[in-house]
Amino acid sequence: MTAPESVYRKIARELAAEADQHAAERHPQLGRCAAELGLVYLEFEAHHPITDHGVRAWDAAEAARESLQHGTAVGCGADTARARLHLALDALARDDLARGHAAH
Repeated sequence: MTAPESVYRKIARELAAEADQHAAERHPQLGRCAAELGLVYLEFEAHHPITDHGVRAWDAAEAARESLQHGTAVGCGADTARARLHLALDALARDDLARGHAAH
């Protein structure tokens, strides 16, 4: 029996299909946004956020998905970049916590 697919993987898989579709239809900006946003969701899968930055990353990623659904590459790109930034800040906070626990 296999484990159910996580919501992060499901969204990333959907975005991969969307990226392929946009590429086939010669909409490279939308295809790139879908692909980059899919990578953000895979980052959620790999490192579950633990701080408020994680919440902000999720909100930005969802805003990017909404922009993509409306065919807006600019909004999608900006929100995807914001999500990546908040994920990076969350990762730094996770590292700081790990160092703090290792010191004790």
